[in-house]
This record gives sequence, structure tokens and C-alpha cells, in this order.
Amino acid sequence: MNLFSSINEGLKAIHKNYQLLFIHFAFLFILFFGIFFVLSIPLGILFIGFGIDLTDILKGNFIEIVISSLNLFKKFLLFAVIFLLSLVFYIISITAIWIYMFAGTLGVIYQYFEKQITFNFKNFHQNGKKYFWRIAFYSIFSVFLFFIFVLVIGLIGDVSNYLIEFLKQYSHTFSVFFSVFFYLTILLFVLFSFILWISVTLLGYYGIIHKELSPFESLKESKKLITNKPQFLMRSFILFIIYLLTGGFIISLSSLFAIIPNIGAVIAAIYQFLTQFVQVYITLIIFATFFAYYLRLEKVSQEAMRECHISSEEAPQQVQVPPVEENPQKSENPNP
Repeated sequence: MNLFSSINEGLKAIHKNYQLLFIHFAFLFILFFGIFFVLSIPLGILFIGFGIDLTDILKGNFIEIVISSLNLFKKFLLFAVIFLLSLVFYIISITAIWIYMFAGTLGVIYQYFEKQITFNFKNFHQNGKKYFWRIAFYSIFSVFLFFIFVLVIGLIGDVSNYLIEFLKQYSHTFSVFFSVFFYLTILLFVLFSFILWISVTLLGYYGIIHKELSPFESLKESKKLITNKPQFLMRSFILFIIYLLTGGFIISLSSLFAIIPNIGAVIAAIYQFLTQFVQVYITLIIFATFFAYYLRLEKVSQEAMRECHISSEEAPQQVQVPPVEENPQKSENPNP
């Protein structure tokens, strides 16, 4: 199954389950307005209250200013603790909503591919609950891998900078050559590692949904698939490039609308609103396309293994013919 047929399958899956677009778009609103209420309003109250109290404090003498400052510190320390706890609660809530929504989305897409079942909220909710913790634990592990990846890249960058600075003391030509060489090498390494991380993450999610695997089993399955079928990495790279090109083209159009006199800003604002919806649409298509390619390749592998097994069972066994005893030669000498 080539990539274009996978994209076609992904488009059909999202169009038949278009409700997923509105669910993910609504999540963006919750994400934006949630951070607005958690950060903007409490910080506004903090600065207004601090400004009023600070004005009252400065009206007294030195001792009164010191005592009032201590009371003010206790007051706003408690407010800061409440603010931090609210922020932590917001982050946990948003993460939990995303995991539930993502698990439900993958479950709906999988049911469409396998059983041609379109979206209904009951199935979405059941899939969200069923795969919540497995998706959550695997996501935590995936984020951990990403942080390791970032640390390794930073370490390699620091070492390369140190070597370049060391070479500058002896030869400027060599330092320029190795700076370009290190830059290109690190760039290729970053790109390869990022594609590998995306592939492992997506295949792990798909293994959880398709094969009911645990997070650890899903990780081993992802490693096995990439080792046996390295074409997954190329498909991930192509889909990532398609995502960047389409997303970049859509975003670049907003700057063209902004230069229109008088109504340009209004059109750009509306276009930004539509851009978010299109970004959600493209992202879901990429997920569905890779999922379709994964499922079809799995079916091809299973059918090949089944045919190989059947052909080995039906192979004619060699029939061993028992040796035939030859009749003993009669004696040619007559009896005396």
C-alpha cells in the first residue's frame, strides 16, 4: 500500500468522522481561555491589589512601612501559592483532557478502518476511558525520550563549539570547515532523531489501540517494526514534510491579508481563526494516514505469513517406498 492510497484512506476517515474536528477545535478554545483565566485575571488582581497596598504603605513612617511590608509579604505569598496551585491544576486538567480526547480519537479512527463504524459519542467516550491510562503512561515515556533527545543534542552542540574554538587557535580555515561539517552533521542527526522519535511514538499509540498492548509491550513492538520495516521512517519523514509545507503555506497567507488597508487586520484575524481549524484538520489527516499505512502493512505481513504457513503445510511429503526384497536366485546346480 503506497503513501497516496494511505492519504486517501486518512482523508476518508476524517471526513466520515468530521465531529473529531470540532472536538479538537473546542479543545483549543479551552486551552486558550483556560490559561487566560488562570494567568491573566489572578495576575491582574495581584498587580492592582499590590499597587493599592503599596500606596498605603508608603504613607506611614519607616517602622510602619517595615511592619506593613511584612504583612504584605505574607498576604501575597499566600496568593502566590494559590496561584501556583491553580496553575498546576490547570496543567494537569488540560493534559488529562488531551489524553482522553486523543485516546478517543484514535479509537474512533481505528473502528472506522477495521469495522467502518463512524463517529458516535458513546464509542468516543468508551475509547477515551479504555485507553486513557495506557496512552497516559506511554505519553509520559515519550516525553521523557524527547527530553533525553534534547539533552543529547545540547551536549553534542557544546562539544562541537568547544572543538571549533580550539581549532580557531591553530587554523581559521580548519575551524570554518569543521564548523560547517559539524553544523550539517548535527542538523542531519537532529532530523533523523526527530523522525525516529515521531515514528516510535505513533507506532506505540497504534499498537496500544490495535493490539491492546501495554505501554512497555507497545514500545518493544515499535522497535521491532522499525527494525524490520525501516520504510516507516521514510513515510514519517514524507508526512512531516507535507505537514510543514501545507502548514507554512497556510500561515504565510495571513501576512498578505494584513497589508490590505482598512479591513486587512480584520480579515487577518478571521483568517487566523480559520487557520487554527485547518491546522487541526491537517494534523488529524496525518495521524489517520500513518494509522492507515500501519494497519494495511500489518495485514499484508499477516497474510504473507499465513500463506507461507499454509503452503508449508500443503507441501507434498516425500513418500518413502520400502525396499523390495529380491527373490533369491535358484541354484543352477542340479541335486546329486
